[in-house]
Amino acid sequence: MSWFDDLVDTGKNLLGSAVDFFTGNSIGANLAKTALMGYTVNRVNNSVNKDNTVATAAAAVAPPDPGVRLQTPPAGDYKVPVLYGSGTFSGAMTDAWLTSDNQHMYYVMTLCERTGIQISNSAQSTFQFNDVYLNDNRVIFLSDGITADYMIDREGNQDVSIRNLVQIYCYAGNSSLPVVPEYYSNGALTPAYNIMPNWTSSYTMTDTVFAIIKVTYSKDKGVNRMPTMKFTVTNSMSLPGDCLYDYMTNTRYGAGIAAGDILT
Repeated sequence: MSWFDDLVDTGKNLLGSAVDFFTGNSIGANLAKTALMGYTVNRVNNSVNKDNTVATAAAAVAPPDPGVRLQTPPAGDYKVPVLYGSGTFSGAMTDAWLTSDNQHMYYVMTLCERTGIQISNSAQSTFQFNDVYLNDNRVIFLSDGITADYMIDREGNQDVSIRNLVQIYCYAGNSSLPVVPEYYSNGALTPAYNIMPNWTSSYTMTDTVFAIIKVTYSKDKGVNRMPTMKFTVTNSMSLPGDCLYDYMTNTRYGAGIAAGDILT
């Protein structure tokens, strides 16, 4: 038998003795098994704690949530409607702006044309925003008539998730005609070009009724995408004769017939 064979036999004897010891029922064997188990549990706990520490540290330095990227195709065939009387409808998004920190999004919704003079009383037609709906829920504003307080669904349930996260600025004819919805008042309204970040005073939105919607991103509140908006609006021009005359004579959206050709 060679020297190497002696080593192998010795190794087998030692291994066999160790196995016999740990599988035995002696006090020493039980103590050894308890110590081994404690050591193993300690190593596992240390490993888990280390992973948790690393995960916590990673979360502490994680960058802010960039939000959701959405793309809306252009509506090349969209025509701005003419509203007579009252109606509830949505508009077309005609501009949008995302702030550099990805936390605030502004949308411009063009709703309808501004109509002309009423022949019944020679007064300029005016527009009143009655109600605003966000994702089919009616918006209740704070006292400023701009900042959302909560929503009410069709069953009367309240949802406060948009509170202070959505502002809606209404304009009833151009950028310099700010209004608030019915039953609200605000003496500090400002032109649209002071609200929309990328606008200047040359952005007049002449003869259009529109709204600017500002959304502040909140993943926790579920405010993370462009909402579906609808508006209930009333035009003071509602008498049939006023409406027909306005549409027949208007050169912007109507037939453009000369006033002298119409017997009033």
